[in-house]
Amino acid sequence: MTYSAGDYLAILPLNPKENVARAMRYFGLAWDSMLTIASSGPTTLPTSAPIPAVDVFGAYIELAQPATKRDLSALIEASPDTTAKKALEDLLNAFATEITEKRVSVLDLLERFPSVQLPLAPFLKMNPPMRVRQYSISSSPLWNPNNVTLTYAIVDQPALSGQGRFVGVATSYLSSLAPGDKLHVSVRSSHQAFHVPKNGQNVPLIMIAAGTGLAPFRGFIQERAAQIAAGRTLAPALLFYGCHSPSTDLLYADLLSRWEKLGAVSVRYAFSQAPEQSENCKHVQHRMYHDSGDIVDLWNQGAKVFVCGSREVGQGVEDVCLKIARENHERVNGVKADEGRTKEWFEGLRNERFATDVFA
Repeated sequence: MTYSAGDYLAILPLNPKENVARAMRYFGLAWDSMLTIASSGPTTLPTSAPIPAVDVFGAYIELAQPATKRDLSALIEASPDTTAKKALEDLLNAFATEITEKRVSVLDLLERFPSVQLPLAPFLKMNPPMRVRQYSISSSPLWNPNNVTLTYAIVDQPALSGQGRFVGVATSYLSSLAPGDKLHVSVRSSHQAFHVPKNGQNVPLIMIAAGTGLAPFRGFIQERAAQIAAGRTLAPALLFYGCHSPSTDLLYADLLSRWEKLGAVSVRYAFSQAPEQSENCKHVQHRMYHDSGDIVDLWNQGAKVFVCGSREVGQGVEDVCLKIARENHERVNGVKADEGRTKEWFEGLRNERFATDVFA
């Protein structure tokens, strides 16, 4: 496989061992139990041959996905206990807040209501098949065409359901790997607009990220650093990066500093918990507005804008871009900008000069 800076690595993870153990315990299965699954219809489960139960629970189904309304209705129907039935009906009536928002799984419900004796077969049908997770590759093939790096945050916090902990399936899996472990991966190309411009000597970059949204831009800047080291002259690049503070979660500080000295990027930080260290700007959109003069200058030189982060970051960046565009229009033309036309102009830039990689 080959990759480009900005591409994804798709990973097929395994469920956390704790969740697999919970499922084995609920169904009274010994650690070496074997299952033979038969199905009259299409299924992603392995059929017609014995397979270890730990593999079925670990690799083939999503144990932590929130239960569906259909799942809840089936548990209500299977409950012989009127008290449990009433409690489950109450959860169904408050489904959005009590199940979806709190990410309550079928396994959580079975442990909470032990009187509901659900057989293994319907349990397997209720849980969706294990899905791949995509992570932005945070390296450039110009650094090493045979290696990729990933940048991710481990999710491990008290479960909103009140039962145990909520553990990210893929991040937990990745963090548990040891050198030499093999895993299922594939390279997936990102949108063609979300790559380093080929004519980097003429096209400036404006990159905006928060948290692990820095990942693809680490690859972008690493690529620019390799090109500069090889003697190429590149157009300027700005990176607006937001995190909590320099002492807690500032990723790759030394590396970014080194690349900045090389001329591969100019970094503009926004520290939400230490704004006094980032021009009194708490978030990236605030820092963008603070440095709007530099953004306008690069934009007029033909810059491309790239955004990576949460939906909230994406919306905040879009809002401040529209504000900067309106104010620049009014400054240049001396007349008030039409909001509708500015919005229409901005929409026309998508995937041409404004590319986003926004995740939930």
